[in-house]
Amino acid sequence: MRCAVYIETQGTHWMAHILALPGCFVRGRSRAEVLRSLPQAVGDYQAWLRRHGEGSGEEDVEVSLDVEEEVLGTGPFNPGDAAALFAAERSPVTLDEIEDYLRLMSYSRSDLLKLVADLSDRVLDWRESQIEFSLRILIRHIGNAEQFYISRLFEPDQLPREWAADRTLPIFEFLELERRGCFDCLRRLDERQLSDVFRPIHFTDHPEEEWTASKVLRRFVEHEREHTGQARAILAACPAWRLH
Repeated sequence: MRCAVYIETQGTHWMAHILALPGCFVRGRSRAEVLRSLPQAVGDYQAWLRRHGEGSGEEDVEVSLDVEEEVLGTGPFNPGDAAALFAAERSPVTLDEIEDYLRLMSYSRSDLLKLVADLSDRVLDWRESQIEFSLRILIRHIGNAEQFYISRLFEPDQLPREWAADRTLPIFEFLELERRGCFDCLRRLDERQLSDVFRPIHFTDHPEEEWTASKVLRRFVEHEREHTGQARAILAACPAWRLH
């Protein structure tokens, strides 16, 4: 299996993506580390698809990596960081591709909810330290990030009106509300939104950052899959959950 690899780096932080497998990526402290980790990530990604009823039945596929593009000075390594727009993401997105991404987003949301939906408030609010996320804060962050991604393609007055009061909602009602609004927005993207490059200046410290529908969709899947892994780590460290 040949995979085109797209790399972004900032300082000692590296992130490698396989755009043909939306949501397949690795982080590391060096170029060599992320390239070394990618074959396992591809295998894990294929296993993830199989768990959700799709993908090939082959489990031990040899992976060949070709670095297609490297971008210096970007990467979503901390909240609010600018992320790369790769050359391949400047191509228009089709409506069929939108539906493919929505299906993957449904898989990642199913994984997250299976992990956290039935937890007690005590577990949801547990924090290993004051600088670490609780699960409740993490879930809120996932929802807020997805609203941000949608706002890269829509003006503020075009966003779902119900989002204006979502801060008062219980956490899982909030998560369901924002996801419903996101899916609705993505399904009504017009020809310009599907094909243009945007540099939105609202809700960002990086008005120079470029966005396309393709980049928005990629970040949707990557972001939730990554934070679902973080949720697993939080649970593994939570004494109340381990005693459950």
